[in-house]
Amino acid sequence: MKNSKVLKGFLILSGLLLTFIGGATLFMPVAMKASAGINIAGNISVINDTRASSALFLAVALLIISGAFSRKLTFTASLISFIFFLSVGTGRIISLVADGMPVDGLVKATGLELVLGIIGAILFKVYQDK
Repeated sequence: MKNSKVLKGFLILSGLLLTFIGGATLFMPVAMKASAGINIAGNISVINDTRASSALFLAVALLIISGAFSRKLTFTASLISFIFFLSVGTGRIISLVADGMPVDGLVKATGLELVLGIIGAILFKVYQDK
């Protein structure tokens, strides 16, 4: 990957966002879901599943941030970043079509994920070594 402050900034910003979401949801799943209008209190299986996926978010976040500081990881971090955001956003769109309209916060999250995924894909293409 070409050296770029724009790409590094994107990796840091998107990685920090995922760190916050992944970390907070991993350690406070009931509160984080409640902030989006989702009640998982008392459902141990859903809490378990939420913590598991949150750990994945956190691991991806650490890889993405590492790519901003390690040239050896920049390509992988850039690729994972846009694939991750586009995948989550696409999954939400599939759910929207199949299941109906979720709460407003999740609709906004869908938009943000798709925007970050598209920006990440563009940056990946622009700064990729030819």
